[in-house]
Amino acid sequence: MIPKFLVSIYVLLFVGQCLSSEVTEEDGVLVLKQKNFDEVIAKTDHILVEFYAPWGGHCKALAPQYANAAKKLAEMNSHIKLAKIDATEETELAEKFNIRGYPTIKFFRKGQPVEYTGDRRADDIVNWLLKKTGQPAKILSKIDEVKSFIDESPVVVIGYFKDPESESCKRFLDVASTVDDHPFGIVSEQELFTEFNVDEDKVILYKKFDDGKSIFTGSLEDPNELTKFVASESLPLVVEFNHETAQKIFGGDIKSHLLLFFSKKAGHFEEHLEPLKPVAKEFKSELLFVLLNA
Repeated sequence: MIPKFLVSIYVLLFVGQCLSSEVTEEDGVLVLKQKNFDEVIAKTDHILVEFYAPWGGHCKALAPQYANAAKKLAEMNSHIKLAKIDATEETELAEKFNIRGYPTIKFFRKGQPVEYTGDRRADDIVNWLLKKTGQPAKILSKIDEVKSFIDESPVVVIGYFKDPESESCKRFLDVASTVDDHPFGIVSEQELFTEFNVDEDKVILYKKFDDGKSIFTGSLEDPNELTKFVASESLPLVVEFNHETAQKIFGGDIKSHLLLFFSKKAGHFEEHLEPLKPVAKEFKSELLFVLLNA
């Protein structure tokens, strides 16, 4: 018979082990700590981890977007997980990964960390993760699939190629693999060419603003042309400056910006936005029109 004091020790050790690996969730996001970090990373093939400071303004702005991204992935039944670490509390983890600013986001693929390089909107986070864990472009073979694909994101890029093995299609896929912000799709069925009024191989960017879509007229011989096209056309003609758009504005290819200071409270945005669009369209590839709430 095992002595009672030994049984008590075994029970305490068992309970301690259970508690050490316990993982809680907040708004669908895993809360990681020093005691459970290694176990979660080891057991999760793909996990995005945010190192944050509770008092940080950028961290507070990211929180609802991050939670929304976790929700979207859950609705897709994705195996990808989102997690967060309070770097001001878990200082050993912050030091281990050389965290120097908040938020810092790292993507762990089978335990190996890489820097997250996407934007901080929910859709951008989801698209970046899907690109990093799957095919660069989704094959769309039915009318409903194309319509749903276009409807699910603010901006999508679809390559219409009658021969999916063509050099043009391969170059399209090369660009798709490097652009993480937006989902890319491929259409090859003649029925879909007819349904969406496409008569030849073409790349179309669909968007939920301005004209609704933009057709790529450059050459796929130079992939950079398509990359620049996507970056330029994925922004509205007149873009409002905020936490979500800052990276796209200042990190984009268009370095000349016209800053427009208007008051939302006074209704200036609604009053002046539409008249500005024709002018912004004329200078689209040279000058970015940026609205700031004064």
